[in-house]
Amino acid sequence: MPVIIYKRQFIIGLVLLLSFAVTLAVILTPAFHGMTGLQLVDGIFNSLSKGSAYYIPELAQGADKFRGNALEVTLTPLGPEELAKTKTLFAAAGAEVAVNQDSLQVKGDLGLVAKAALADADRLFKTGEGAAGAAGGRYGFSDKEAVYCWWSAFKQINKYYLKNNKAAEAVFTEKMIKKGLEPAYNYAGIPPARFNEMAGISVGSLVFYVFYTIWYGYAVMMIFEGLGITASKPVKKSEA
Repeated sequence: MPVIIYKRQFIIGLVLLLSFAVTLAVILTPAFHGMTGLQLVDGIFNSLSKGSAYYIPELAQGADKFRGNALEVTLTPLGPEELAKTKTLFAAAGAEVAVNQDSLQVKGDLGLVAKAALADADRLFKTGEGAAGAAGGRYGFSDKEAVYCWWSAFKQINKYYLKNNKAAEAVFTEKMIKKGLEPAYNYAGIPPARFNEMAGISVGSLVFYVFYTIWYGYAVMMIFEGLGITASKPVKKSEA
């Protein structure tokens, strides 16, 4: 059984560790407007980062460079429901689509198809799922489902261009996936915010995080000191 050598240090460390645990328990309870502290802070930083993830206008300009660029690819969606939705999306973008068992043969214009996908991503990014006049009303299914199907299709289109050594198309379609479709899907329903609007709570959260980390470390250090356990090197005895 550990022996307490320095009672004062041990008690201070124990009090700090217990108060740390109590604070952590409060943070993990839904005491902040129905959210935990972690969820609240996560939502704040998601809102702050959303503005820096908006590349859709830039990608739309890039899509204009591929207008007239023929797109002919066979897609294999995951199931009949996704196949039907993907067919609807490409048909609305002006492409010719034909179902062949569990695959979808697409012939269209890469620039026009990309613009249609970005338009759906833009609506989802700005309004979130279920907003009036968004992709849900246009296609008969939700914004998120539409963008997911675009994402799945462009993943296969990108692989097709990579396999056929079409560098420009491969780079563009990869940007479509990572800078257009994925951010729209991931940030759907999250309200954007600027740093100057949340400067106080943002800086406060970061300061608290640093303080809380030091709090725990100091508590553990004091407990170990109270038990006589230190990180100091043993003193070497000089030989006579």
